[in-house]
Amino acid sequence: MNVLALVLVLLGALGLCVSLKPAIKVCQISPRVGWRVLLVLILFFVIGYVAFATYLLDKNVENILDLGVSLILFFGAVFVIIINNMSKDSLVELAQIVEKERFNAHHDFLTQLENRQQCMAKISALQNSNTDFSVMLIDLNNFKQMNDAIGHLFGDKILIHLAERFSRALLPHNSLYRMGGDEFIIVINGNRESDIYGQNNALLSELHTPLVVDELSVDIHYSAGTSIYNCEEPKDAIDLLKQADIAMYSAKRTKQSLVIFDEYLHQDSDEEFHLISRLKTALNGGELTVYYQPIVCAQSGEIHGAEALLRWPQKDGSVIMPESFIGIAENNNMIRQVSLFVINRVFQDLPRLLQADPSLIVHVNLSSQDFLGKDLIKLLASHVNNAQVDARHVMFELTESMMMTDLVQAHDLVETLIEMGFSVSIDDFGTGFSSFSLLKELSIAQIKIDRSFIDECISNEKDQVIVETAVFLAKRLGCSVVAEGVDSDGVIEYLNSLNCDYFQGFKISEALPLTACINWIESSGMVKTALRKY
Repeated sequence: MNVLALVLVLLGALGLCVSLKPAIKVCQISPRVGWRVLLVLILFFVIGYVAFATYLLDKNVENILDLGVSLILFFGAVFVIIINNMSKDSLVELAQIVEKERFNAHHDFLTQLENRQQCMAKISALQNSNTDFSVMLIDLNNFKQMNDAIGHLFGDKILIHLAERFSRALLPHNSLYRMGGDEFIIVINGNRESDIYGQNNALLSELHTPLVVDELSVDIHYSAGTSIYNCEEPKDAIDLLKQADIAMYSAKRTKQSLVIFDEYLHQDSDEEFHLISRLKTALNGGELTVYYQPIVCAQSGEIHGAEALLRWPQKDGSVIMPESFIGIAENNNMIRQVSLFVINRVFQDLPRLLQADPSLIVHVNLSSQDFLGKDLIKLLASHVNNAQVDARHVMFELTESMMMTDLVQAHDLVETLIEMGFSVSIDDFGTGFSSFSLLKELSIAQIKIDRSFIDECISNEKDQVIVETAVFLAKRLGCSVVAEGVDSDGVIEYLNSLNCDYFQGFKISEALPLTACINWIESSGMVKTALRKY
């Protein structure tokens, strides 16, 4: 019995020694004094256990009480081991959670790059250390449209792969951050142009090979703007990011991969910012309107259709023309809203226009951004299903440059529109190198010869060749022809000699508000009379 008691006490002492390791680990994790007190107590317990074991060795008389105390000491040691290990595991798990939360607070959850907060902290640290540096803001081109067309899950995978590419392209001492969405920032250690262009060239080189996502090859293009920090002329972080943003939008507008901020950009940006802000208000407040410019049959003078043209009336009675804001709307991802507004207004106006002439066709311009996503088709399907208007009364005009950016998507859109009952025309025909190939590839019903050729088709022999060739080939391919920019009697006579089908221009009529256009259609006898003499 005495031997059993001794063994139990020694095992208990050994267990307490083993429990010292998790106890020390707990003290390293937690700064609380209580855990250190517990460690000291365990050491005292070990000494006590050893002392009691010595007592049992020296005692020759067996005692049931000694065995009971030994059992208590043994299970007490087991209890300490269990509590220490559970405490250690709990604190380790808690520390891991805290570390994970700290990491998540400083990093983007998707790409695992450092986030906006860390970017601002880095900029602040460089400013405080009086270091010259640059901030490069990178925005992917057409990423929103890609997301809408392919899906957000695929878009997320693209961002993950792209973050890996950008990380590989990062030059020494530079740092990469994801600001959100499809925007990234590189803080460049240095503010010389060689530092900036060196980093940009490294990015372009890394993206020369397409990304492969889910076995699909994806070409990525970006626009970047860079602002420069000079410690002798300090700026705050917000101003630096704003300047980089201005330069980035300039890069988008000019189709460059990189633009470095300067004061000229600042002035242009202020004007653009105020215009785009006003345009948003105008769209939401119903300030925009649609005018209609008549298109007539060349031979008979009968009304054929009208082109829907956006106008922005001002309080002072002036009107802002679309060429002043359409480009800005495209650069700021607002052009699709503008297109949807025009389409909604056209379908709203069509019943009144058709009362004036039941065979009228309204021409509507589309942007290249309308090719992406399903908003356009959903809206058109809704109008066709709900309105008492046949789709054959609407013809969509697409420019050659728009279609050549993605011929596959253009083909899909054209075929979808035709299946829905709409017809499609190529606007600004002849301004690019691929006009005639488009007539072969796509089911085009009509071409509109660009006004730049019509303006001097009488006096300029090259323009005459282009116009005559366009009319001849279009007719051979079964397309009707509209000449836009018809502004003189001589042009009308010349185009009639070529059997051009339709005329549009100031000689016929300027663009008119809805009511004025209806009145014009109902009293268009003068136009018929004027055209008959040719």
